[in-house]
Amino acid sequence: QATIAVPIERASVMLVTDTSGSMNAADVTPDRLTAAKQAASRFLDRVPDALQTGLVAFADGPHTVLRPTQDRVQVESTLQALRADGGTATGDALASALNALGAREPDSPPAAIVLLSDGASQTGRDPAEVAREARAANVPIYTVALGTAGGVVEAGGRILSVPPDPEALAEVARISGGRAFAAEDADALDEVYETLGSRIGTKKEKREVSAGFAAAGLLALVGAAAASLRWRGRLP
Repeated sequence: QATIAVPIERASVMLVTDTSGSMNAADVTPDRLTAAKQAASRFLDRVPDALQTGLVAFADGPHTVLRPTQDRVQVESTLQALRADGGTATGDALASALNALGAREPDSPPAAIVLLSDGASQTGRDPAEVAREARAANVPIYTVALGTAGGVVEAGGRILSVPPDPEALAEVARISGGRAFAAEDADALDEVYETLGSRIGTKKEKREVSAGFAAAGLLALVGAAAASLRWRGRLP
């Protein structure tokens, strides 16, 4: 037997993406939102086809909600059309993601939320309150804090500092039973999404592999017999 990663049938993941004005900061190349979209796109390419994926984009409130689907083209096109502007209503966005996953029963397929944001929630519901609801529904929230302490944006002719708030996001992850990540550049963000893809899209399972070893042994035996015939002209 060997332990291998196999796709989780009918599992769902909601990608919750911050599109507030601070996501225009260029401390992550080429800017935070573009890097986030590119990493999410690669995530969609890598996860198993059986994984259903939905999307919530938010600023002052959720403005884009796609329920989990296997139509990656729809999710991808919606993701690439996102633009950054406005404030940050993280709690409302998480609540929308939970609602999009539908009623959760004890025998419901696995589900998770991936929240990518760069700042503290400014309006709407308390994210910690929604995280408790997610834990009760057995839906872990994996958070990604994007950006650096030196991130800035221009607004109204002024330069504003927009550092990420990893502590607030880590608290959401902890309460919900998920895990918190931080990404200061595009490469780190890719690594986070790759890790999440293997965590959410597959499960470890023991599989019988003796048939494979038997086949390999048979091939080796046939190869040895063929070699013997070539060298000796007969089977030993």
